[in-house]
This record gives sequence, structure tokens and C-alpha cells, in this order.
Amino acid sequence: MADLRRYPNAVAARFADRVAAALAHRLEARLVPAPAPAAPAAPTEQQQGFDPLAREGRDNEHLMLLLGFLLREDDCCIDIGANRGRFLAEMVRRAPRGRHIAWEPIPALAAELREAFPNVEVHEAAVSSEAGRTEFVVVKDDPGYSGLRERTYPAEFTTERIEVVIERLDDELPADYVPALIKIDVEGAERGVIEGAIETITRHQPVIVFEHGLGGSDHYGTNSDHIYDLLVEQAGLRIFDMDADGPLTRERLAEHFTSGTRWNFLARP
Repeated sequence: MADLRRYPNAVAARFADRVAAALAHRLEARLVPAPAPAAPAAPTEQQQGFDPLAREGRDNEHLMLLLGFLLREDDCCIDIGANRGRFLAEMVRRAPRGRHIAWEPIPALAAELREAFPNVEVHEAAVSSEAGRTEFVVVKDDPGYSGLRERTYPAEFTTERIEVVIERLDDELPADYVPALIKIDVEGAERGVIEGAIETITRHQPVIVFEHGLGGSDHYGTNSDHIYDLLVEQAGLRIFDMDADGPLTRERLAEHFTSGTRWNFLARP
């Protein structure tokens, strides 16, 4: 500090200020910690390696939970595409005093349902927008993939064509029947089912659990806009995925459909 005496007081003061500022800057850099790096964004399902079997398993678990939370003892349920009755059994268990109706077009499976669920009204028929008779594709290796048309299958399956009855839901339900829940699993033919049930859906506003995805729906010329127009614009419902994401916009439903990462949905008032 002795060298400062050579300078006039004003110059010495300015020099001292610059030294103090420099020291303060260095001290601040040492005392203030550097900002923590931003946390990485959560990986998407595609980045994680999407597992369709795991997705289907989660959706089925969520549907079972939904039935437990939603159904009252006297609620009435409709199972379209009942297959061997996995979800029909839960409907009957959760709503033992309800009037339940199931549709299953494969004769052997319909017979099994009648025997297993004697109090359920079982229709040996497919469901669509127009009544009549038509060809039905039975997948013998895995009947759950059976439908009114061939669809994309996960393996080389053996198929058989049979003739089945087609019914419209609006024609078949009694006038006093009020469904609390409708399950639709028809391997891509859901648009026709909804069109043939639109009066019932609009009037009673049931919860609808339905499958709608690539590999099935596109074989019927159906996309997410058709489903959105029917359930949201016409029937006044809101659509969610099975993780409760929603209500889905038209654009968000289209993203789910085209990505192939969601195919099970729920519509509700």
C-alpha cells in the first residue's frame, strides 16, 4: 500500500475502488454455487421401448378397478364382444342385481356364456349400424381377434369364415333399459356399434369402455375423427385414455391413435 502515496488522493481512491470491485467479484464467484443442471425430461414410451403387452395389461387392470369403483349393485351393463366373459364376470360380481346383456357371435363362445352366466341375456350375434346377416372371420388360434373383417394379427393365425346375425343395439334394448356401462371390444368395428347405439348413448349417457386402434379400426376405414364426432360432438361425452388422461381433444385422440401406444379408451359424461 506504500506505493499509493505517490498518487493524488482522488486517483488513489479510484484505484482502491477497482481493486475492491475485483476482489468482490472473485469472492462472489466462490460463495455463490453454480446453478444445478436441469433435470432431464422423462423418457417417452417410445424411448423406453414400448411394450404393447404391458400396456394392455395395465389397461385391463384399470378397467377392473373402474368396475369396482363405478358400479352400484343394481346397475345394468352391456358387454359387446364378450368372448369368454372375463369382464362380464366382474360386471355380474359388482352389480349382482343389475340386468346384464352380452353379445358374442361365435356360437361355441355364446354357449359357454349362457352356461356360465345363466342370469345374463346372451345374444349370439354381432353388433353394428345395420341389422341383417353377414360373414364373420373366426380366428381359431385366438378367438379374441375374431371380427367382421380380417385385421392385422400378431402371428400367422388360422381363420374360418362363418355366417352370423347382426343386430343394432338401439333396436334390441327394451324401452325401459338404462345401461350404466357399455363395453365394446369388436376388433376395429366399434364405429358401426356406436352408430347403431347412438340413440341409447345420447339419451342415457352411460360410461363406454371401447377399443379403437391401428391394426383393427383402419381395416374398417375408421379413424379417431369418426369416433370423436360420434361420442363427443353428437352424444356429448368426454373421452379419456385408461390412465385417466383427458378429456382428450380431437387432436390428442388422433395422436394416441396414430402413435399406436393407446387403443383402449373410456367415454363418460
